[in-house]
Amino acid sequence: MTVTSTLHNHCTLCDGKGTLEEMIQAALALGFTDFGMSCHGVTPFDPDYSLKDEAGYIAAIREARTRCADRLRLYLGVEQDFYAPVQDRGAFDYCIGSVHYLLDGDTGVYHSVDDTPEKLRACIDTVFGGDALAMVRRYYELVVENVLTFRPDVVGHFDLVTKFNADGSFFDESSPQYRRIALEALERAAGTGAVFEVNTGAMSRHWRAAPYPARFLLERMRELDIPVTLSADSHSPETLVYGFDEAIALLKRVGYDSVLVWLNGAFRPVRL
Repeated sequence: MTVTSTLHNHCTLCDGKGTLEEMIQAALALGFTDFGMSCHGVTPFDPDYSLKDEAGYIAAIREARTRCADRLRLYLGVEQDFYAPVQDRGAFDYCIGSVHYLLDGDTGVYHSVDDTPEKLRACIDTVFGGDALAMVRRYYELVVENVLTFRPDVVGHFDLVTKFNADGSFFDESSPQYRRIALEALERAAGTGAVFEVNTGAMSRHWRAAPYPARFLLERMRELDIPVTLSADSHSPETLVYGFDEAIALLKRVGYDSVLVWLNGAFRPVRL
């Protein structure tokens, strides 16, 4: 399979490492025909991570789209966090719905689940009294609520909560308790018709050896006939298709024979 389009990408307008132009040039160098930019929507409680100005971002992508129209179809997307919905959903070509934070209702502090292992540990200890499975349960509750409330076009990194847990230091991902929580959330979210991404972002950051979602979740997704798309969750020009060979091989092993690829403004099935 030759990848010619991805949707989950970031640039320096949010927390990306490459400028918008650098990301576009990287897509062109790979032979892309279509390319989506999906910066993190304005998140007031975490300004270093997100867009500062939604309208300015929309204008920047639209200007770049006009400038590169003869070489690349550029799309205006957004990665929207549950706690920071965009102001104008209709302005975007697509929305990736994600959960990055858990809220401490007593203090009003938002705790990131994917910033650093230390911050995740602090969240577990201060918000959940050291109970990692309680944290996991709340994370997946929000994932489901996010999908049901906002109806994103793409469900972002479904099991992001496992990012720092490759060594099992926070919880046991093979335990029946964890898997039951994750699978129940998956089954509830599946009914919305959203596309789930197979996301290699933790691989490029060297936190995980396999993509999100984990294999047991992918196996259930295949049983439920949930459509998937490939994503590198790229934050730099060098990682636009990072880990795709491994992701494609995994998808084949669990029974997928095609993925959805965004081409000419819509998802279309492409054989693996």
